[in-house]
Amino acid sequence: MPGPKTQTLESGADAGSARADDGRSRTGTRRSGATDGITITRWSLGLSLTVALTVVTAAFTLVWNQTVRLGDTQVQLVATVADLGGRMTGLESRMTGLETRVTRLEARMTGLESEMRDLRVEVREEIGGLREEVRELADLIRARELSGSPAQ
Repeated sequence: MPGPKTQTLESGADAGSARADDGRSRTGTRRSGATDGITITRWSLGLSLTVALTVVTAAFTLVWNQTVRLGDTQVQLVATVADLGGRMTGLESRMTGLETRVTRLEARMTGLESEMRDLRVEVREEIGGLREEVRELADLIRARELSGSPAQ
Protein backbone atom coordinates (compact mmCIF):
# COMPACT_ATOMS: atom_id res chain seq x y z
CA MET A 1 0.00 0.00 0.00
CA PRO A 2 1.31 3.35 -0.87
CA GLY A 3 1.71 5.87 1.89
CA PRO A 4 0.30 9.37 1.96
CA LYS A 5 3.47 10.85 0.41
CA THR A 6 3.20 8.68 -2.69
CA GLN A 7 -0.42 9.62 -3.19
CA THR A 8 0.40 13.33 -3.25
CA LEU A 9 3.08 12.74 -5.88
CA GLU A 10 0.71 11.01 -8.32
CA SER A 11 -0.69 13.19 -11.07
CA GLY A 12 -3.66 12.95 -13.38
CA ALA A 13 -7.34 12.36 -13.12
CA ASP A 14 -6.95 8.67 -12.42
CA ALA A 15 -4.70 9.39 -9.56
CA GLY A 16 -7.08 12.04 -8.27
CA SER A 17 -10.10 9.80 -8.64
CA ALA A 18 -8.22 6.92 -7.02
CA ARG A 19 -7.18 9.23 -4.29
CA ALA A 20 -10.74 10.37 -3.78
CA ASP A 21 -11.99 6.78 -3.77
CA ASP A 22 -9.25 5.78 -1.33
CA GLY A 23 -10.07 8.73 0.85
CA ARG A 24 -13.76 7.91 0.83
CA SER A 25 -13.23 4.28 1.47
CA ARG A 26 -10.63 4.97 4.15
CA THR A 27 -12.74 7.66 5.68
CA GLY A 28 -15.78 5.42 5.54
CA THR A 29 -13.84 2.58 7.02
CA ARG A 30 -12.35 4.82 9.61
CA ARG A 31 -15.71 6.27 10.47
CA SER A 32 -17.52 2.99 10.69
CA GLY A 33 -14.74 0.99 12.37
CA ALA A 34 -12.94 3.85 14.10
CA THR A 35 -16.07 5.47 15.39
CA ASP A 36 -17.11 2.21 17.00
CA GLY A 37 -13.60 1.82 18.39
CA ILE A 38 -13.51 5.39 19.70
CA THR A 39 -16.98 5.05 21.18
CA ILE A 40 -16.03 1.84 22.87
CA THR A 41 -12.73 3.34 23.95
CA ARG A 42 -14.44 6.43 25.31
CA TRP A 43 -17.04 4.28 27.05
CA SER A 44 -14.31 2.02 28.45
CA LEU A 45 -12.30 5.06 29.50
CA GLY A 46 -15.35 6.59 31.17
CA LEU A 47 -16.16 3.34 32.89
CA SER A 48 -12.54 2.90 33.98
CA LEU A 49 -12.43 6.46 35.31
CA THR A 50 -15.73 5.94 37.11
CA VAL A 51 -14.50 2.71 38.68
CA ALA A 52 -11.16 4.31 39.56
CA LEU A 53 -12.85 7.34 41.12
CA THR A 54 -15.22 5.07 43.02
CA VAL A 55 -12.30 3.04 44.36
CA VAL A 56 -10.37 6.19 45.29
CA THR A 57 -13.47 7.67 46.93
CA ALA A 58 -14.06 4.45 48.86
CA ALA A 59 -10.42 4.31 49.91
CA PHE A 60 -10.54 7.96 50.95
CA THR A 61 -13.74 7.30 52.90
CA LEU A 62 -12.14 4.34 54.67
CA VAL A 63 -9.03 6.35 55.47
CA TRP A 64 -11.17 9.25 56.67
CA ASN A 65 -13.26 6.96 58.90
CA GLN A 66 -10.12 5.40 60.34
CA THR A 67 -8.70 8.88 60.94
CA VAL A 68 -11.87 9.89 62.77
CA ARG A 69 -11.73 6.69 64.83
CA LEU A 70 -8.08 7.32 65.58
CA GLY A 71 -8.92 10.86 66.69
CA ASP A 72 -11.68 9.54 68.96
CA THR A 73 -9.30 6.94 70.35
CA GLN A 74 -6.69 9.60 70.99
CA VAL A 75 -9.23 11.73 72.84
CA GLN A 76 -10.20 8.72 74.96
CA LEU A 77 -6.55 7.94 75.64
CA VAL A 78 -5.83 11.51 76.68
CA ALA A 79 -8.87 11.47 78.99
CA THR A 80 -7.80 8.11 80.43
CA VAL A 81 -4.23 9.32 80.96
CA ALA A 82 -5.51 12.48 82.64
CA ASP A 83 -7.75 10.35 84.87
CA LEU A 84 -4.84 8.05 85.68
CA GLY A 85 -2.70 11.09 86.46
CA GLY A 86 -5.34 12.27 88.94
CA ARG A 87 -5.58 8.83 90.46
CA MET A 88 -1.80 8.62 90.75
CA THR A 89 -1.74 11.98 92.53
CA GLY A 90 -4.42 10.70 94.90
CA LEU A 91 -2.49 7.47 95.47
CA GLU A 92 0.71 9.40 96.12
CA SER A 93 -1.00 11.54 98.74
CA ARG A 94 -2.55 8.42 100.31
CA MET A 95 0.86 6.73 100.33
CA THR A 96 2.38 9.79 101.99
CA GLY A 97 -0.38 9.64 104.61
CA LEU A 98 0.22 5.92 105.11
CA GLU A 99 3.95 6.46 105.42
CA THR A 100 3.31 9.10 108.08
CA ARG A 101 0.98 6.75 109.94
CA VAL A 102 3.47 3.90 109.74
CA THR A 103 6.21 6.17 111.06
CA ARG A 104 3.97 7.19 113.96
CA LEU A 105 3.09 3.54 114.63
CA GLU A 106 6.76 2.61 114.59
CA ALA A 107 7.48 5.38 117.09
CA ARG A 108 4.59 4.17 119.26
CA MET A 109 5.82 0.59 118.98
CA THR A 110 9.30 1.66 120.01
CA GLY A 111 7.80 3.53 122.97
CA LEU A 112 5.64 0.54 123.87
CA GLU A 113 8.63 -1.79 123.63
CA SER A 114 10.59 0.36 126.05
CA GLU A 115 7.55 0.59 128.35
CA MET A 116 7.21 -3.19 128.18
CA ARG A 117 10.88 -3.61 129.10
CA ASP A 118 10.42 -1.22 132.01
CA LEU A 119 7.27 -3.08 133.10
CA ARG A 120 9.09 -6.41 132.90
CA VAL A 121 11.88 -5.06 135.07
CA GLU A 122 9.29 -3.68 137.50
CA VAL A 123 7.33 -6.95 137.55
CA ARG A 124 10.55 -8.91 138.14
CA GLU A 125 11.42 -6.61 141.01
CA GLU A 126 7.90 -6.94 142.44
CA ILE A 127 8.01 -10.71 142.02
CA GLY A 128 11.41 -10.74 143.72
CA GLY A 129 9.94 -8.66 146.60
CA LEU A 130 6.90 -10.93 146.84
CA ARG A 131 9.16 -13.98 146.94
CA GLU A 132 11.05 -12.40 149.82
CA GLU A 133 7.79 -11.71 151.65
CA VAL A 134 6.54 -15.26 150.95
CA ARG A 135 9.82 -16.68 152.31
CA GLU A 136 9.58 -14.52 155.41
CA LEU A 137 5.96 -15.58 155.94
CA ALA A 138 6.91 -19.17 155.38
CA ASP A 139 9.69 -18.83 157.94
CA LEU A 140 7.27 -17.26 160.43
CA ILE A 141 4.73 -19.97 159.83
CA ARG A 142 7.34 -22.69 160.34
CA ALA A 143 8.62 -20.98 163.43
CA ARG A 144 5.12 -20.71 164.80
CA GLU A 145 4.36 -24.32 163.99
CA LEU A 146 7.52 -25.46 165.76
CA SER A 147 7.05 -23.33 168.80
CA GLY A 148 3.36 -22.84 169.08
CA SER A 149 1.71 -26.20 168.60
CA PRO A 150 -0.14 -25.88 171.95
CA ALA A 151 -1.61 -22.51 170.91
CA GLN A 152 -4.05 -24.16 168.61
